[in-house]
Amino acid sequence: MKKTLLILTALGSLSVASSAFAAPENVGTIRFIGSITDTTCDFTGEQGGAQGNVINLGTHTAAVVNGATGSPVVDFSLVGTKPDGSACEIGGAGKSVDVSWVPASGSWTASGLQSSGTAANTVVKLMDKDSKAFNALYETVNYVEADAPNGKLPFKANIMNTGTAATPGTVISAAKFAVAYK
Repeated sequence: MKKTLLILTALGSLSVASSAFAAPENVGTIRFIGSITDTTCDFTGEQGGAQGNVINLGTHTAAVVNGATGSPVVDFSLVGTKPDGSACEIGGAGKSVDVSWVPASGSWTASGLQSSGTAANTVVKLMDKDSKAFNALYETVNYVEADAPNGKLPFKANIMNTGTAATPGTVISAAKFAVAYK
């Protein structure tokens, strides 16, 4: 009887110990992005007439980035092309397009897109046509025909500090977008 009680006590202790050391629940969030649209287009970024998937925000001193407005703002556009090579334009009265942005690496911070570069305390501030900054609570902007001449959807970006002084180094950030013509 003593042996049975000792074994049961030992097994009870193991189960308590194993629950105390159990890993926390494996939970998280997955974000899905897509769109349903009246028009299908291939999009690329355009800066100064050159198209590609990299927007050059330039090289700036830490003093400039640490200033009240950060680095100079860079204008760029998303340019859509239909399968026949023609421009994707917003089709007139009552039509519009939604563009949603989500971080491709890192996350939104209070100041902008988190940077994975070597410069500490930096973000990329991504803005819509009206200079309103995208963030976790503002990820989608709507454009009408007058906002997008020749089908070019205008945006802006610059380098900012996080509220703590930025240090020299690289600033690397990426965002995914989805475009839905309505």
